[in-house]
Amino acid sequence: MKKLAVQNLILDNSDIENKIQRIGLEILEDNIDQTKIILFGISDNGKLICQKLISHINKISDIKIVLIDVIINNGSIEYNNKFNILNESTVIVGDVSQTGKTLQLVISDLMLHNPSKIKTSVIINRDHAMFPVKIDYSGLSLSTSVNEHVDVIIDKKEGGLSVYLS
Repeated sequence: MKKLAVQNLILDNSDIENKIQRIGLEILEDNIDQTKIILFGISDNGKLICQKLISHINKISDIKIVLIDVIINNGSIEYNNKFNILNESTVIVGDVSQTGKTLQLVISDLMLHNPSKIKTSVIINRDHAMFPVKIDYSGLSLSTSVNEHVDVIIDKKEGGLSVYLS
């Protein structure tokens, strides 16, 4: 992997925490009439973002939030726990929406479980959607060329996140 330079930093951990806090407020506003929200975190980054969302939401609300890990292997989807989303509000959480393909895979799978609504959330929306996915909550919309790549890096020691453009 190419070494990332400081000038390629788009968002540092503090910026991302602010974005996650704002996204959490938006999720609460959209689900004010719900008693439970189910968050589906895509891979490690999505799971970490979900954990941070839950932490922020729990500070200001008593709404029950359930986290389900989404693991995608060669186009097949697995979940870490069984779930029932029949008539439940769900939010799919990822780090970056590049083409929308991953989000579309998860949405299609979850539709089989008849949720009352499915929303999507990412830290970075790249505006290069090749699949019909609407991003409902995003930290930052970023117009880039198709040759550029956005990396969300987890600091293993601190548990923080940073976003780089390469």
